[in-house]
Amino acid sequence: MARTDRTLFIVRGLPGSGKSTLAARLASRPSLAVAADDFFYDEQGRYQFDPKRLGEAHAWCQNAARSGLKFGDVAVANTFTQGWEIAPYIEIAAKAGARLVVVSLFDGGLDDAALAQRNEHGVPAAGIAAMRSRYEHDWSRADMRPPWER
Repeated sequence: MARTDRTLFIVRGLPGSGKSTLAARLASRPSLAVAADDFFYDEQGRYQFDPKRLGEAHAWCQNAARSGLKFGDVAVANTFTQGWEIAPYIEIAAKAGARLVVVSLFDGGLDDAALAQRNEHGVPAAGIAAMRSRYEHDWSRADMRPPWER
């Protein structure tokens, strides 16, 4: 596909690191800043996380990014702790002819306790510590296959 003037921003980092705030600034308009967590908000704006629907949430997020690129720059804010989680977005950007920019906030200079206090979805410090331990800083050199295909 011909190159567009669109950019797909991948904003990655631990919960509470500022991903959503940065994504909102990078996207062409607020509706083009998306996250898998957005899927879990009900009609009243309450966050209702269901781990059984996580795959569905990520599929929704990928579709939102894909369709959003028709209207402007899209910023996706997810933890993206491992390279394989970024792989679908590499393909989305390529098919749309968009630039791909990956911004890694990691922990924003904060420890797990501070991140647990800051994050909006109640992820505890122990969960953040687990994400920290598997975080692939050099995601581009990672095995891009999902774990179930390795």
